[in-house]
Amino acid sequence: MRKILFLVIAIMMGMTFAAQAQMDPSQPLPADKEIRKGVLPNGLTYYIRHNEKPKGMAEFYIVHDVGAIQEADNQQGLAHFLEHMAFNGTKNYPGKSLIEYLEKIGVKFGANLNAGTSWDYTQYYMTDVPVARESVVDSTLMILHDWSHFITLDPKEIDSERGVIKEELRTRDNASWRSTIKMLKAVGKGTLYEQRNLIGYLEGLEGFDHSDLESFYHKWYRPDYQAVVVVGDIDVDKVEQKIKNIMADIPAPAADAAKKDVIVVPDNAEPIVSINADPEMQQSSLMLMYKSQAMPKQMNNTMMYELLNIMKSYISRMINERLSDIARKPDAPFVQAMFEPAGSLGICPTLEVTTGLVNTQDGKIMEGYKALLTEMERMRRHGFTEGEWERAKNNILSGLENQYKSRDDRRHSQFANMCIANFREGTPIYDAETEYQLDKQIVEMISCDMINATVKQMYQPLNNAVIVVNTPVKDGIAIPTEAELVEALKAAVASDVEPFKDNVVKEPLISDESVLKGSPVKKSAQNASLGTTEWTLKNGIKVVIKQTPYQADNIGVEAVADGGAALFGDDMYYSAQMLGSVMSMSGISKFSASDLRKQLSGKQAQAGAGVGTYEHMVTANASLKDVETMFQLLYLQFTAPRFSEDDYQTLMNRYNAMLANQMTNPDFIFAQSLMGTLYGNNHRRQQLTPEVMAGVKFEHMAQIHKQLFSNAADFRFTFVGNMSPEDLKPYVEKYIGSLPTAKKAGNVFTDDKVRTAKGGVVNDFKVKMEQPKVSVFVGFSGDAEYNLKNQMVAKYLTAALDNRYLKSIREEKGGTYGVGVRVALLNEPVEQYMVQIQFDTNEQMADELMAIVMAELEKIAAEGPLKEDMDKTREYENKNYSKSLEQNGWWSRTIASFYDDGINNVEDYLPAVNSVTADDVKAMAKKILEDGNIVKVVMRPEK
Repeated sequence: MRKILFLVIAIMMGMTFAAQAQMDPSQPLPADKEIRKGVLPNGLTYYIRHNEKPKGMAEFYIVHDVGAIQEADNQQGLAHFLEHMAFNGTKNYPGKSLIEYLEKIGVKFGANLNAGTSWDYTQYYMTDVPVARESVVDSTLMILHDWSHFITLDPKEIDSERGVIKEELRTRDNASWRSTIKMLKAVGKGTLYEQRNLIGYLEGLEGFDHSDLESFYHKWYRPDYQAVVVVGDIDVDKVEQKIKNIMADIPAPAADAAKKDVIVVPDNAEPIVSINADPEMQQSSLMLMYKSQAMPKQMNNTMMYELLNIMKSYISRMINERLSDIARKPDAPFVQAMFEPAGSLGICPTLEVTTGLVNTQDGKIMEGYKALLTEMERMRRHGFTEGEWERAKNNILSGLENQYKSRDDRRHSQFANMCIANFREGTPIYDAETEYQLDKQIVEMISCDMINATVKQMYQPLNNAVIVVNTPVKDGIAIPTEAELVEALKAAVASDVEPFKDNVVKEPLISDESVLKGSPVKKSAQNASLGTTEWTLKNGIKVVIKQTPYQADNIGVEAVADGGAALFGDDMYYSAQMLGSVMSMSGISKFSASDLRKQLSGKQAQAGAGVGTYEHMVTANASLKDVETMFQLLYLQFTAPRFSEDDYQTLMNRYNAMLANQMTNPDFIFAQSLMGTLYGNNHRRQQLTPEVMAGVKFEHMAQIHKQLFSNAADFRFTFVGNMSPEDLKPYVEKYIGSLPTAKKAGNVFTDDKVRTAKGGVVNDFKVKMEQPKVSVFVGFSGDAEYNLKNQMVAKYLTAALDNRYLKSIREEKGGTYGVGVRVALLNEPVEQYMVQIQFDTNEQMADELMAIVMAELEKIAAEGPLKEDMDKTREYENKNYSKSLEQNGWWSRTIASFYDDGINNVEDYLPAVNSVTADDVKAMAKKILEDGNIVKVVMRPEK
């Protein structure tokens, strides 16, 4: 990293541009004047910013710049345990009253009220808090105050929470988690990072003394390591004064308070090798990492930081384009590969890691590894071509422009995350104008030669290397040895590597525009309720336009038709479902996917096709400057699909590599068994497996596309975004008006006769697993009219069950980390309800908890939901509705519901929410039990 810094300084000394003339490259960048930052006398830092996305709401955070790495040996897992205790009683909010209060104002536990612990930091947050009432701001700030220094740590609550965290560990402890921990141990070798696993161990969680938790809390949770962040529709001056008043009694740290150790990961002359062979591992992979010293925190808010970041962006884009092109070949040595220049790995603020990753087919780790080494060495020795540099430059500039034009669309969380990063890492909190002008000038000044000089210094192939292998354990798989891995690394350095040759196809997307005959708007109407414009073109195609201001530089379109995979027989069903993926892999018209990506450099436009069970669609979106490119891509999705058998085979190889080891994954086995039990082992309702993929045929693709997309009059084209009907009209008439249509009836909804199981069905089975746990699913289904009122009742029932299970199963029994509940109304293939209840637990409690699941539903059916649960749900739904009105995605779904189902969420949603009674919820619960269609799937560990 030091060599890189010297290189960056040399580059900056050679630059002569406006920003440098006004600013010393080593001086801090100017902060956003709208962000109020300060430090209280007790050491607490605060950030406040007014923002109105969404209006009437705000977000509140407290960030602790301490985490699991501050734990003593007898405190392992207690940083995370403490996070849980923050919701189990504080000075001003005893017991569960903190959660109860927030849920009464529509701030839902889990969705809007949560926390997270990492190795080096911990943060707590409340999002989408309605702040029209001044008292709400006071109360949420008081919660942050209590989280700083006044968590109760009641002994009974501590002991009660032990079970919850043990079950969280049980749920989290899968092959992916185990491989991540082993990787971090290898990178952090020789430091505490080698000894901490974040969540702790079962024995320690069961037996730690209460005083150990209290000691950690009072030693490390203190204002000099804390920041409060408030962003939203608030008065900055008032909130600042409130923070000063409310946080004043948080005691400052003592003069002799402990200081965090600065941990530096030691260098290693020889590669560190970690080979993780796990029976439940899903795919073979290898990570090659080079450790380096992170840029000093005091330099992160300077032009040097910006320059280095943009350099990294150039490098990442160019090398990953090469790796992506290799991975698309049918004989590719790896399924997927990526490279990222020096960046954070999520541990150790003083460490950065340059990372190369390959995912391979089983038994081919060495082949993929050697290919990755070759490309990294090619980059290091020969750098990049002018053509690659120009494409990367165009893409970076286009992204910066789109970001700048969307500067007023930023949500509360974007500002909050910027402030949090500034507190923890010292990164900039500049305003959008400064960021755009500075970054644009830096991008313009960086030459290809500068990039190539940088990559030569980015890492030394034999220094500070860490090699991590993840592989399944099964017969016939050759697992590389440490000696083989190190020898391959040395051989790559000594090998001859040719410079990269860049091939580019550069021609118009539509070379012959004479095919664009066009079709004018024949009929126009306004929908006052939705605020939409409706057109019928002369060729019969229906178009709906909703202009919105919510994303300033974006327009999107969804073209949707009835039909989907249900139109086809069993022999073609999964081929139809895979059509969109095959098309994406193959490119479009005369352009391969690689050529298309290069063709579109500098443009913010994309389009793709998809096939669902009962509908098929084409979606596209673009920045406003690239709207015509979007229409061209949309047109070609219908008229010029490109089907390449080589690309198809590459895609199949990827899927088979991902799916080859699924039957050793307990979670997959459970999901597959659940699907089979729920749908009576119907061929059309399966998890993807190699056997299912064997039925996907290349020769089906063109036929399926022709049947689904040859008549554009089947589709409704819905545009949502920041363009007026007048501005869209020329493109609609030219491109959509030129799509093929037919006078005969097109595809229609087709019932494929797939139904959920009737009566009582139980599938209780055992599976061998590394971390013993029991996974439980309880489901119900039955006939129900698909209307807005029933949808709302289902939401209330979901919330009522969710709250009851939180109290009875998680809090009182400590039997699970969480119970997932979903009560939904479906309208395809038939109108029905579906209830899904799912959780993980231990062997001793599984049957007891299943009985509680049934008992709580029976209680609602007999007595109705609790009034407080009804009130919380009503408040939450009302709040979410106002937020949804400012989201383009919500408008797309609302328009689809109106035209497909006759449901008007604009006019009728809130009346429906507010009309639901406890008797409605009681009646639905009663019907669910009386229908008697219950499916239970239980997976237990094989002993």
